[in-house]
Amino acid sequence: MAGHTDWTSDDDTPLELLALPASTLDRVSQPTVRDAVQYFTPALITIPGARTPTAYATARDAAPDLPVLHPQLGRAGDRVHHYRYSSDTGVHEAPDAAPPSEIIDILAVQTGDILQRLQRQLSSGERQTGSEAATFLFVPRLTVEWDTTTLSTTLPHAEQLAAISATLPEPVTILAGGQPAEYYHEWELQHNHSSVRVPIAGLGATEHRGAMFAQYTCTPHGTIAAEAVDADQFGLSALNGVGQSTAKRLRKHGCQTTSDIQNLAVSTLTDLPGIGQTTAEKIHAHADVIDSGEPIVLTNKMPVKTSDDRPPICLDIETDGLSPTIIWQFGVYDPATDNHQAFIEKQHPTDPKPVLEAFITWFIANHRDRTVLTWNGYKFDYRYITQFIEQHLPEYVDAWDDVWTYDLYKWAVRDGNALLPGRTNKLDHVARALGYEAAGTGLTGAQTAAAYQEFMRNPDSPAAEPDWDRHEAYCEDDCRALWHVYQAITTATRRDMTDSGTGGATGKQAGLTDF
Repeated sequence: MAGHTDWTSDDDTPLELLALPASTLDRVSQPTVRDAVQYFTPALITIPGARTPTAYATARDAAPDLPVLHPQLGRAGDRVHHYRYSSDTGVHEAPDAAPPSEIIDILAVQTGDILQRLQRQLSSGERQTGSEAATFLFVPRLTVEWDTTTLSTTLPHAEQLAAISATLPEPVTILAGGQPAEYYHEWELQHNHSSVRVPIAGLGATEHRGAMFAQYTCTPHGTIAAEAVDADQFGLSALNGVGQSTAKRLRKHGCQTTSDIQNLAVSTLTDLPGIGQTTAEKIHAHADVIDSGEPIVLTNKMPVKTSDDRPPICLDIETDGLSPTIIWQFGVYDPATDNHQAFIEKQHPTDPKPVLEAFITWFIANHRDRTVLTWNGYKFDYRYITQFIEQHLPEYVDAWDDVWTYDLYKWAVRDGNALLPGRTNKLDHVARALGYEAAGTGLTGAQTAAAYQEFMRNPDSPAAEPDWDRHEAYCEDDCRALWHVYQAITTATRRDMTDSGTGGATGKQAGLTDF
């Protein structure tokens, strides 16, 4: 398959929505919130959780030019907030006029008690939505109830949510403010003696994982992908070597942002209690990385060796979980030809051999002399490919062992050869920080695994069959993101960390040391 499989076109660019939970906003500094907004660059902000004017003011101050949804502040208890999104106009409040059919609608209610009134408005035509693009309904404190006695779950307001989903012709996705960011489940609800599938996505307002921010890619198809990041990955705490106590000392010294750190000399940092020379150099260098969005390579070691002048092949796999019983998709991107090849198991979801054999025979026959590159492959991709070959295709063990395999994550992060601008070292975060434009498939790794698990349970059910094109596009996007990161690292300036902040009191760099 040649070229890049674009999941979105110019007319269906996804909506980027940032959830700033009220519980998080009450615990972090204002510069931290500003940093998160600047990093994610959303089109819309929501504040799930409890009613808090302070949290609303904090978000408005951090993002004065963006719409901020915190319907919990309403007094009358019956107002429905209604926004619309298109790639041309961005997010704006919905006028009374009927919308274009392809526009994304965002609805928000103060409480679940308003849902019945909203359903009447939608069914009567008093409130209208685009019929060819998804509608996203934000319920700020919606929480799935768990019965520890019967080990069962209950969805509050299920009847109203099913009625709304059945009323509208377009896909409807519920944004549950009381569920964690990693929560996603398609509920089977009843309405008028029929079954209605209602996707519920959590917005990360719970505190069981600490203070979190989460960005959501909401597509016109109704799919949604969460990108949750700990709040301590923003502001001063984002810097390598800065914990809570160090951040507190820096703030006392007048530093609120990473830019403030850049304007300090390394010698000034070492004068602060608990910060040695090595830590000070790394803090200052990482501030440069985050501010510039460019990696710093700290050694003269090369991340990859190739047998000829062709670049490494980028590999990514999809499995049915973190302890997989099958590798159901192999994605291979060749930068030399700009081609992506996918191997997907669509017929035998409980048999790992056919798709594995299709991949390994093709690879050994055509690319056995090529170098292979992954992100965290030694802990996952290579580990399970090797394990499955040993179990199911032992005749290929030696041939696979002879392939040159490299792990860019290990080289950069575990081996300490580079500092990266991502707020975490996950591939999508690093690629985003390095300017990669994702395909916007509305999928996460967890969702691809869950989708295939459902297919494994019900292989003959059309409703359980994954959208193969979308899942292939997701895997290809990871391969291309890896290539983007590799290019950024291999073209980055190589320098010694001690060059960072040696320009006297201003802290400006005195120059770069090229190896």
